[in-house]
Amino acid sequence: MSDHEGGVRLAKRVAELRACSRAEAERYIEGGWVSVNGEVVELPQHRVAEADVVTLAPDARATALLPATLLWHKPAGVRCDIEQLPKPEWLRAEHRSPDDRSQQRLLLKHQAGLRCAAPLDTAASGLVVFTQESGVWRRLVDDAITLEHELWVDVKGAVASGALAALQRQVRASVNRQNDAGTRLRVAAKGLRKGQLGAWCETAGIQPDAVHRARLGRLALGPLAVGQWRLMMGYERF
Repeated sequence: MSDHEGGVRLAKRVAELRACSRAEAERYIEGGWVSVNGEVVELPQHRVAEADVVTLAPDARATALLPATLLWHKPAGVRCDIEQLPKPEWLRAEHRSPDDRSQQRLLLKHQAGLRCAAPLDTAASGLVVFTQESGVWRRLVDDAITLEHELWVDVKGAVASGALAALQRQVRASVNRQNDAGTRLRVAAKGLRKGQLGAWCETAGIQPDAVHRARLGRLALGPLAVGQWRLMMGYERF
């Protein structure tokens, strides 16, 4: 791939090749439909020389890209705060879930402005959401008090009935044992804030060993393996 100071902007070259407007040319490029010397280039301002071979994919479309929302299975021990941008290593192609049915390439335009709308404690694992969509942001942040979180809590030792009742009073939602040994709890609570569950457990005399978020509202983590990501489908809702 070339990047010539004295060349022309790729958008200008594409507009000439396609006999289209500069705005349409930029949409072709940002949509991942344009290659320079055989390599896809997504930056309209990229400069090309006259000798560079610029091609468009046969099925190229100049449609505007819709904003993206990305679901990620955060590993335990990784810090992820509100409004944080995803790190490039989190979104590598090899980490994309094979169950992603969106059929949408993750483009540079999608990654610009992706910010975390549903953070988790560093020690916790599970569903984290990055979004460009204002509607998703409002649902997860502005209307967070009405959003239910489902978490699995592995604890150190069996939870006594008194401690379980104390946690139930703290959470004011559904708390129940998930195994016969009483070492895993399921907690479903609305409006859960980062760090809040740990404080509740401490007050109830429960020592969490691991916390995992399995669901936010109506959207479950599903088959996403640790470290994997996928794009949210258009019909899915929190």
